[in-house]
Amino acid sequence: MNTNIPRFLYHAHAMGVSGRITRPFEEVIDVQAVSGLPPAGGYSSARKDSYRLREVFSHGGAHSEATGSYDPNKNAFETVVTSTVEGYNLCNVVLADSFTARITSVHPASNPDEPRITPQGSMFEKLRIAGKDIVLESLVDDYDKLDSMSKLREHYKNDASFREAFQRNTFLGREAELPEAKYRYFPWRRYQKTDELPECRGMTVVPLFVVKNPSSPGFEVHGNVIHVQDFGRIHIGDLIISAYERRVTMLHVDLGSPIDGDVSAASVDGNGGTTDPTGP
Repeated sequence: MNTNIPRFLYHAHAMGVSGRITRPFEEVIDVQAVSGLPPAGGYSSARKDSYRLREVFSHGGAHSEATGSYDPNKNAFETVVTSTVEGYNLCNVVLADSFTARITSVHPASNPDEPRITPQGSMFEKLRIAGKDIVLESLVDDYDKLDSMSKLREHYKNDASFREAFQRNTFLGREAELPEAKYRYFPWRRYQKTDELPECRGMTVVPLFVVKNPSSPGFEVHGNVIHVQDFGRIHIGDLIISAYERRVTMLHVDLGSPIDGDVSAASVDGNGGTTDPTGP
């Protein structure tokens, strides 16, 4: 072992499915297919076979994987974490053949600066909501290129077209255009437009996908959130970015009348950091 390599504390977690139903009956959907790494790294995987909760929710299988190790060829600490859900069916309203959340990070051992962290590989296969085939614009490639917080801040400041798209997709400063029931999904709705990336405690929240289907009666679209009347709100592809970590949740549903509750699926987060100080 090279004793000059700094100690690295790995960080990676993945979850397949979790949730709860509160009405018309109460039942918890235990967290399924959970993987995680200890600070020393290693390998973790988990699988949950097909699952059914009465006729409310089912899936055909969920699995996750987390790995963290040092690559001597790159002189870098690498972490990969994934979660996949297959055959997703919530109340026969939200259906998907499969979807995957994925985070990869590469942290050079010789460079104490920010690591490269990317959501590349996060994807949906045949997502259908309320009988409609959902058309998604993927922003995965954008945030693969903007693989560090410093790159994202600089690009937001210097690229007007990216900044305008970010503001449009996040409804930044546009609270009046949102129904109150969707406020929680758009944290930048009250922010004033500037050329500085909106952040809170060193983090920013962005959509990883944007729904391109138009709104129609009983089917209301805002960015990456769909409200289906008498069913609930479907939040698609949430990405949280900070300097040393990224988190992806592919699908979160807040159910409304006549069935209440919430279900999350395919959520991952990862990276880590060195313990050695950068100077005296």
